[in-house]
Amino acid sequence: MEVKCVPPQDVVHSIMEKTKNLTLHLPADLIRRVKVYAAQRDTTINGVVKELLEKTVCSEDKARAAADRVLEAAKRGPWSAVDPGSISREEMHERR
Repeated sequence: MEVKCVPPQDVVHSIMEKTKNLTLHLPADLIRRVKVYAAQRDTTINGVVKELLEKTVCSEDKARAAADRVLEAAKRGPWSAVDPGSISREEMHERR
């Protein structure tokens, strides 16, 4: 299962999109710095927070999908008939 994340700037929001308000309590200095950051990028604090949250959730979704793929591959094998405990240290590190 491949997770595709749409970059925030490419998201088309419909007029009917539901939004909710969120109150954050942040240090005044951080808010001031984020205002400058947002202004330099022609966006708002809300836009900056939204983009960061979307990237975070997208990264988490991609990581979860990758972990699921690894677990599925592990279930399928390949399996070895050799008992790992039967291999000596020397054999394990033998160069061919």
